[in-house]
Amino acid sequence: MDSYTASLLSRLKEQYERWKTEEPFAGAELIRFLDAVGRTAAVMNRSDLAVEADRLSRRMNQQKERKWTAEEALAEMFPLLRCCYEAGESDASFVSPPGRQGPEAAILLCGNDPLFSAYLRGSLQTTPWRFITLPFIEQPAASLVQLGIDCIVVILEEDGADASVFDAFLNDAGRHSYIPVAIVGGNRRKGEELKWYELGADDVMAKPVAVGEFFIRIRRLVEKKQKIDQLVLIDELTGVYNRKYLPRVYARLRSDLERSRTPSCLALLDLDRFKQVNDRFGHLAGDAVLKKLAAFLLAHTRGMDTVVRFGGEEFVVWLAKTARNEAHRVLKRLQRQFAAEEIEAGGVRLSCTFSVGFVECDDPDEPLEHWLHLADEALYAAKKSGGCRVEEAKREAVPTDGGRAKKERRQGNGQRWSVAIVDDDKLARTVIADLVRKLADEQEREADIYEFSDGLSFLESPVYKGEKRSVVILDRVMPKMDGLEVLRRLRRQQKPYKVMMLTSRQDERDIARAIDEGADEYVTKPFKWLELEARLRRLLKEFDE
Repeated sequence: MDSYTASLLSRLKEQYERWKTEEPFAGAELIRFLDAVGRTAAVMNRSDLAVEADRLSRRMNQQKERKWTAEEALAEMFPLLRCCYEAGESDASFVSPPGRQGPEAAILLCGNDPLFSAYLRGSLQTTPWRFITLPFIEQPAASLVQLGIDCIVVILEEDGADASVFDAFLNDAGRHSYIPVAIVGGNRRKGEELKWYELGADDVMAKPVAVGEFFIRIRRLVEKKQKIDQLVLIDELTGVYNRKYLPRVYARLRSDLERSRTPSCLALLDLDRFKQVNDRFGHLAGDAVLKKLAAFLLAHTRGMDTVVRFGGEEFVVWLAKTARNEAHRVLKRLQRQFAAEEIEAGGVRLSCTFSVGFVECDDPDEPLEHWLHLADEALYAAKKSGGCRVEEAKREAVPTDGGRAKKERRQGNGQRWSVAIVDDDKLARTVIADLVRKLADEQEREADIYEFSDGLSFLESPVYKGEKRSVVILDRVMPKMDGLEVLRRLRRQQKPYKVMMLTSRQDERDIARAIDEGADEYVTKPFKWLELEARLRRLLKEFDE
C-alpha cells in the first residue's frame, strides 16, 4: 500500500472517530466528506477512488435529511475501503468474494481497526457467516459462548494491542469452550507473529490479507471447532449430544428465564425393560433400539429443543420455552408414538416403550443438578408404577440443598433488583446482563433482568407500565426513539427509576445534557469492562439505599 492510500485511510479513520462523538449527524456532513475524498483522490491520480466517492455522494444527496451513525456511514463507504485495500492487487482472491460454500458460523470481529473490520464485513456479505463487532476484548468469554461465537478475529493496527489483556482473554475463553482466535495485524515481522502464536492464537495474518485467503483460513478454523465439538459433545452411537452438553443448554435456557421469565421443562426418559432386550436379542439389538429412540426424538421435537443421551438407556429431552402442562402433553404424545414404532434388529422386529420423569425449570437460582435430581425422582416414580408413564416431579421430594439455601439467603437480603437494558446492540445487552448477574451473585441478591432492542418496545412493556423500582440502562442512539426522548418520558412520568445512559459521544456537553435530563450515571462507548462494572456497582448501591 502506497503512502498516499495509507494517508487517506488514516483520514477516513479520523473522520469516523469524529462522527462517533457527534452521532447522529446530518447527511449533509457525510456528503461534504465524500466530496472532499473525491477531490483528494483526483489529486492522487486515483480515478477509481474519485469515481466511487462521486457515486456515493450522488446517492447520499437523495438522503440529505437522514441522520447517520458512524457505523452506518462506515458501512456505506465500503466501496472506498475496497479501493484502498485492494489497490494494486491483481490476485483474484482479492477481487472475487467467496460464495456461500462452507458451514454457517458466527464470527466476532474485535480490535482497534474499525476500517478493516468494515472492509471484511462488506467483502464477505455473501458468505454464510453472521458478523458481530466488538471494539474491545476485555470481556468475559462466557458472553461469547452464550452468543454462540464460532471464531474470534482480532484486527489490529500497526501498534498492536496489550498482550496481557489478550492473554487474559484467551485464558478466560479456554475455561468455557474452545473458540479459535485469529489475529490480523499490520506487522509482518516474524517475531510479532511468533508472539501471538505463543500467547495462544490459532492463526496470524498480515494486512492487507486477501479476502479469499482470509475466508479459507477462517473457514478451516470454524470447521476445526465443529469437529472438536463433535468429538467432545456428540454421543458416538446415537449421534445426539452427550451429557457434557447439558451445562451449555442450561446456561442458555436459564438466561431466557432471567430475561423473559419463560420456563423450560427437563424430561428424563428411560427405556422400559431394556435389559431384557439385551439378554434376549443381544447387545447389537439393544444398540439398534437406542439409535432408533435417538432418531425418533430428534425427528419429533422442535429445533429449539435439545436431545441428550444421558447414559446407558437414559435420554434427556429439554423442551425450551415450554410450561409444565404443555410439556406433559408433548411427552405423552412422544411416548404413544414411539410405542407404535417397529424396530428391526438382527432380523427380528420389536417395539419398546419408555418412562418419563419431568420437571418445570422456573427458578434461575437453582443449579442444573437440582433439576436433574427432581426429574430423576419423578422417573423413579414412573418406573415403580409399572413403566410407560409420564410423571411430573414433586418439588417437596427434594431435600434442601446448596441452591435452595442460597436462594433463601438471597431472599433475606432485601428487595429484588429489577434491571432493564435498552440497547439495539445484542452483544452490549449480553455483556451488561452478565455483569448484573455477577454483581447479584456477589451480594447474594436476586435480579430480574429485562432486555429491549429499542426504546419504543421498552415504553410499551409491562416493566415501564408498572410501578416497580428499577435500574434502566439506556443507550443514547437507537432506532425508533432516541435514548434522550426515552429518558425525558421516564422523568416526566416520575417513574421510580435509576438511569444509566450509554453514549458513544465524548463531548462533555452531550454528557451534561444527559445528566441535565435526569440520568443518574453515564458510560461512554466503547466502554472498558472495569469502568462499566464500577459505575454499575455504584448505581445499584444507590438503588438499595
